Amino acid sequence: MMDIIICRIKYPNDPTGNTNVHQHFIGSFEGSTLELYSISSIMGKEYKVYSEEGNPNEDYYLIIGEEQLECKLRVPSFIDCTKSYILKISGDVDISKLNGRAIPIDIREKIADKISLMKENKKLKRYCIDMNEFISINNKVKK
Repeated sequence: MMDIIICRIKYPNDPTGNTNVHQHFIGSFEGSTLELYSISSIMGKEYKVYSEEGNPNEDYYLIIGEEQLECKLRVPSFIDCTKSYILKISGDVDISKLNGRAIPIDIREKIADKISLMKENKKLKRYCIDMNEFISINNKVKK
């Protein structure tokens, strides 16, 4: 299942180590693995989201218009479907304590299809998140 999860992570793919923590993700939970895809606002990142001709970046899923309203996002947003962040959940962590909200099933399916396409095209890069660091910046998940 994919829904919006609100949590903080430090991006392991940021070589500067200065990246601010991020808050909104699409989360998919299977077994003991939580896979997160970042949701970012389009504003200020138009150069990444759209080509000079105005075409959307094929690696991103755009949440705009009616979908933005259905997902209860305040601003037009996008999901980079080429990068995911993996957490191996241990028994001393309760992910259900994180805030979040449901995404309508039809939108979930479209996002999942886009992610599947990135996997098929071998465009998906997965990064592992250190569980101790995750707990340290998301205290409420500790049992």
